[in-house]
Amino acid sequence: MSETYNPLRQSAQADKFQAFEQWLRDNGAQFPLLELRQYDAATKGNTGDECSSGSSSSSGSSSFASSPSPSSSSSANEEKKESSPSPSLPLPPSDDGSSEMRSVHATAAIPPQTTVVSIPKRCLITVEMGQATPIGRKILSSSLELDAPKHIFLMIYLLWDRKVRGPSSFFHPYYAILPASLRNMPVFWTADELRHLRGSHLLRQIRDRIDAIDDDYRAICSLCPEFPAVASRDDFRWARMIVCSRNFGLLVDGRRTSALVPHADMLNHRRPRETKWTFDDETQCFTITTLRGMEAGEQVYDSYGQKCNHRFLLNYGFAVEDNREVDGFCPNEVPLELGLDLCWGLEDDGEERAVEEEGETGGRTTVAGAKNGWNSPEERECWEKKMAFWTRGESTTQYGDGYYCGSEGNPNIGGDVGLSSSFQALAAAVAGTTGRGEGMSASIAGAISAMNEASSSRPSSTTAPSSSSNDCRMTSGATAGAGTAPSAATNNSIYDQITNNGHRNIIHQNHVNTAPPTRPAICPAKRIRVCVSNNENTRILFSMLRVLACTSSELDQIAWGTRLRNPPASPFYGSAANSAAHRLLGLAPPHSSSPSPSSTALRTCRDVRHPLSLSNERRAMRLLLRITTRALAAYPTTLARDAADLKDLRAYPRYSNRRHAKVQVKGEKEVLHHFALWARTAMHVIDIIGHELERERRGAMLRFSEAGILCGGGGGGGVGTEGVVASDSADNDDNDTRELGYDYVIQAMEDDDDCHMTILRYCSDVLGAVRRDELNRIATDAAIRSKIGGHWTPTS
Repeated sequence: MSETYNPLRQSAQADKFQAFEQWLRDNGAQFPLLELRQYDAATKGNTGDECSSGSSSSSGSSSFASSPSPSSSSSANEEKKESSPSPSLPLPPSDDGSSEMRSVHATAAIPPQTTVVSIPKRCLITVEMGQATPIGRKILSSSLELDAPKHIFLMIYLLWDRKVRGPSSFFHPYYAILPASLRNMPVFWTADELRHLRGSHLLRQIRDRIDAIDDDYRAICSLCPEFPAVASRDDFRWARMIVCSRNFGLLVDGRRTSALVPHADMLNHRRPRETKWTFDDETQCFTITTLRGMEAGEQVYDSYGQKCNHRFLLNYGFAVEDNREVDGFCPNEVPLELGLDLCWGLEDDGEERAVEEEGETGGRTTVAGAKNGWNSPEERECWEKKMAFWTRGESTTQYGDGYYCGSEGNPNIGGDVGLSSSFQALAAAVAGTTGRGEGMSASIAGAISAMNEASSSRPSSTTAPSSSSNDCRMTSGATAGAGTAPSAATNNSIYDQITNNGHRNIIHQNHVNTAPPTRPAICPAKRIRVCVSNNENTRILFSMLRVLACTSSELDQIAWGTRLRNPPASPFYGSAANSAAHRLLGLAPPHSSSPSPSSTALRTCRDVRHPLSLSNERRAMRLLLRITTRALAAYPTTLARDAADLKDLRAYPRYSNRRHAKVQVKGEKEVLHHFALWARTAMHVIDIIGHELERERRGAMLRFSEAGILCGGGGGGGVGTEGVVASDSADNDDNDTRELGYDYVIQAMEDDDDCHMTILRYCSDVLGAVRRDELNRIATDAAIRSKIGGHWTPTS
């Protein structure tokens, strides 16, 4: 047995844990085949497939024994253990005792399906116990809205019982082994440690988590003036992260609750799961059962679930270096922010070239195509159509033209910001402007600032979006940039420094000009989390990209279910200066007469699940490339640099906070690079398809000429293919590939082991279907014309 993994020795620390185990046994708990082991984080090796999350005496579950795992619900703000325990992680060596780490090991060979832990109900701390305290009863009888109510009641009991009953508490042996500090949790990191997360949206989530905790503390103190004597703000933060990393979601006697389960929260995380846990109503015990056989001395793990590293790091204090499932799937996610500002300059080839040539931070990059206002009334009308459809489904307000803005009962649309009184104030301010977004008055800027402040100061339950939800934020063209969130009021200036000034300084120091073009007066942004997968979130992302890439006629088609041959005179804006205010306030604009949407109209910007056309799909891919490029430009280091840094164990020691931060941002960049590659590959394949379709049309026209049939209409593209070929000034290599053809390229992608399946399936299935439809359309049109004779004009 390695010297690093010796059983607990006789010491003050060992005495605490021995007393803790004896307390459990005295009250009917059983774990005869398990023992706790102690090791030093500085000497513990890492096999790469285990996660320390700890059971250390100084961390929520310090390093290799941990806490209950969170719920599988992607919308949860904090992790909640619904089917497996959650961790708290290994800490880097330090002089505060946080380097002490513990794990749970088998003392003998254990067969599969063996119950290795049994903790009676009387040893559990449940939500109902917190509700029964004097402070808990006051909270229950009030209308207080708290960020995480179940967690709050567990925290209340933990803090109240420790303070009021002290050493005489029944749970005192359990309290004694809880970590005194949680230095591994990002909410307790130093400014230097947080700087390793520069460029990551996790910085905002950390700030939001701190704000939510502090808001709950102030709310409880205002309701219960005696509460500050029970717990300080720092105590309250500590308790929140203890509960967040250790609580289990249980079904006890048919009732759902959350609980702290002593000893069970000491197991570390590992995937795939090797144990399972439940509450046994018959024995009235919480049990852990093995799913496979285990050897004597082997560490016994729990699984905290399949999660993105940002959830592991924020809630448990660790990041998994190779966060992959057995099938190779990586659940790491990155949030992408989409807004109408991305549409500016979309038609400018200069920007496309600049974006496509930009790789990652480190070289000077400029974004061309920025505009101030609209070039024509048609362009303005297109933007307003897009704005209306983009915000459709975010409130029950209906514009007179049939485009909506509002929630319509769907909590997953709208995110941070509702179109509330602050939005109406903005509408009133807009009434006095031209609507061009150039000369925004102070009242508009003030209204927008108020909206953003109200949004960002909300509890983290709304600002830490799940993988299935979007954020929506109103930003002004003069101040907002894609990928940068407005700063929220916070009690910790460290986060403001890093997320705001620090963020801008990073971009400046790397000479990257990522400022987006000036936006019109209001521009709602939506944020969605995506991973390397063709899952629902990826499909929603592509849907929103297609909407942003729409032309005016394409917007008519998806919003009304048909192309409007004679659309009503500007149903989206009127000549009156206050028409914008009418629309924002939900009043009928001056031109309210419009046709009714057909049954094929799409409801929201999330519903465009198939390409509208090749040209629209190519513009959508350009937008995706623009988004990923800007996101990568926000980081101070490249992906290659991160990989090299993680090999340096002196600069980034095992289990150190800075190493976990590096693992987190590396995972984000891997997702961004995947989608950037997806966009580049898709644009190339679309160009090949467009070249083939153009060649097929010309061939059909030539055949008609040889048959003596007059040809008219010339080189206009078929529906959805206009501009696909002409928009691309490709080099010789691209021309060579186009000549080889679509089938050749798809076969080459299938033969390439490095080509990710999501990209291959998109190019072969999605783009292939569009190609087949267009080829069939050309053939059908040619067949009809050959029978009836006359002019042949490509279908439009």
